[in-house]
Amino acid sequence: MSLNELLNSIADFPERSREVPSSPPLETVAFFVRWSRGLKNWKVSTLADYAGVSVSTVERVERGEKVSVENLDRIAVALGYETGKLHAPRIPLGADKAAEDLIETYGYLEQVSVVPLKTQKTIRDAAKCAGILVHKHAVPERHDDDIANLAEWIELAGFILSEDIERDGQEPKRRRLYRDIQDHVAEMERQGLTVLVGVMDAPQPRFPDVKVAILAITTKAADPGAVKREHVWVDRRNVSNLSFDVPDMEP
Repeated sequence: MSLNELLNSIADFPERSREVPSSPPLETVAFFVRWSRGLKNWKVSTLADYAGVSVSTVERVERGEKVSVENLDRIAVALGYETGKLHAPRIPLGADKAAEDLIETYGYLEQVSVVPLKTQKTIRDAAKCAGILVHKHAVPERHDDDIANLAEWIELAGFILSEDIERDGQEPKRRRLYRDIQDHVAEMERQGLTVLVGVMDAPQPRFPDVKVAILAITTKAADPGAVKREHVWVDRRNVSNLSFDVPDMEP
């Protein structure tokens, strides 16, 4: 569903009094859960497993049917929100304010195709990019060094893949580097991480063909379905803040 379709759906929701706190309507909760699950590319069964509820419970929520507060909290936490997100009384925002908040949260998101970072081709595609953006969620700080080292490995691969370096007969060195990166990713996976990679267009005023590599890293415990994920959502504003290593073509 596109952002415009989302905004149109919100506009169709019934108006509620903005003077008295009330729980979100069931149809709003249903829509929010479907949308949030879709952003994660989770099947209903994946959300049910991680939330510790039955598949039928998730299906009932997504149909706008009533379930227990306890199950709503389990689903909210599984999706990365606090308890009470799906049922706690609050003053309604109103359609205009809700649309404004949604645009701020989701209006800059771009869908990027990703695959597991396992093959030489995926490493090579990432290394040819002008920059790297690490996209991670709920990954413990103890993994920060491994993630930073992986980004450095890929940057080094980009240097070795450059035309000038390739002329110097660096094929054996390049293959060793590929193996080192693959071994590093395998070790991260043994530590409970899932490492995906994608390539995102990041046109600049003078360099319209610039691309950036997206490293999407999650824990298997917090995101059990990540290994089967085919795309992630990336905030374009994060990409615009990167410093790109692109050649200066001016004389």
